[in-house]
Amino acid sequence: MIHRKGALALALSTFSTKRSCYAFNPSTVRSLSSAPLVGTRQLSTPRSHRPSSSLRRQNASSSSAAATTVSPVTNDDPLFNNNVDYDWLKQSRPVRIGARSIPLDKFNSPSNTNGTSPPNNEDATTNCNNTKIVHFQRHAQGIHNQIYLEYTQQTGQPINLSSTDPTSNPLLLPNVIDAKLTPKGVKQSQEQYANSADCLKGVELIVVSPLVRALETSTITFGDHLPNNNANNYDDSNGNTNGRGTKWLAHEGCREELGLLLCNQRQPLSQTTVAFPHVDFSLLQQYGEEDVMWSTHAEQTADSEGNPQRETLEEMSHRVYDFLVNFLREREEKEVAVVGHSAWLHAMCNAVLECGEGEGDGEVVLRTDMFGQAEIRTMELTFTDKYKQ
Repeated sequence: MIHRKGALALALSTFSTKRSCYAFNPSTVRSLSSAPLVGTRQLSTPRSHRPSSSLRRQNASSSSAAATTVSPVTNDDPLFNNNVDYDWLKQSRPVRIGARSIPLDKFNSPSNTNGTSPPNNEDATTNCNNTKIVHFQRHAQGIHNQIYLEYTQQTGQPINLSSTDPTSNPLLLPNVIDAKLTPKGVKQSQEQYANSADCLKGVELIVVSPLVRALETSTITFGDHLPNNNANNYDDSNGNTNGRGTKWLAHEGCREELGLLLCNQRQPLSQTTVAFPHVDFSLLQQYGEEDVMWSTHAEQTADSEGNPQRETLEEMSHRVYDFLVNFLREREEKEVAVVGHSAWLHAMCNAVLECGEGEGDGEVVLRTDMFGQAEIRTMELTFTDKYKQ
């Protein structure tokens, strides 16, 4: 077994190598149409490789026991707990959000097949606000995921993500701030593009976390929706194009867990806006150059030694709820993509959405399994005001 400090050096070496050999280039998406298909239309982690519903994300209370019992790790994701019942939390909120899973390869866009919009009348607007088709995607493998995997393989135990000691938690190192995609992550996004692009033509709005790995993933996966890509034009039944462009919008409401882990801290905004000129960052301008959302949470949760606390699933679920109800529901678009992160999506599926059982062989488990890297799950969301019934 390698000593923790030795594993830390390995992690740093891996990070330096990945960082130096790869610079993200949005123009990469131009050549993605030749990317190889990988089986099913939806790129997702095989069920046999996903964490079981009895496992939980590593935290301070369980790390000491897990250190002596964990088996060799073959994936690069922390584990999640699905045993907690959050129905009481869902019932306490004024708006219920029902979710129905739709297998992506069986999905029919709510827009007509010719890409036209619904009639502009009151009934259509009301229905649009109460029902949305949302393609939720998790980012592909980031540098922090690769560090997690290699550290865990070398030490024989997972990183204690709640530790404030960088020798046992390399995700506290400043070089991992706003972790980018690895080459593997780029390939995962390319494969998802190749598998899903035909099913995502009707997307009208792409909302993405302001963290770089999510922006990179979305730019590749939804490459056909880039402003200067002719695929943005939709043919009607007469062969005419309406030229409707897809909106791209960064939103703090769908970013990853706040708190201790520096991989989830945003880099200066000016660096991000230059790298992703097709994305509208206007909603972040109020926060300025630095990551105010991160620093505010850190200040409010700091312990006696000044260490910020990790955002809990319950706390995160409040952010998810606010994003879905007060932002997404109010948008006029009826088919939307949201590209975010594993913990955020886990909080959404377990502590916000009232997930119904779907049908068909392609049904994706909404409430239990964590999202695989670059995985897309398509859902029909229905918003119901409990006090207006």
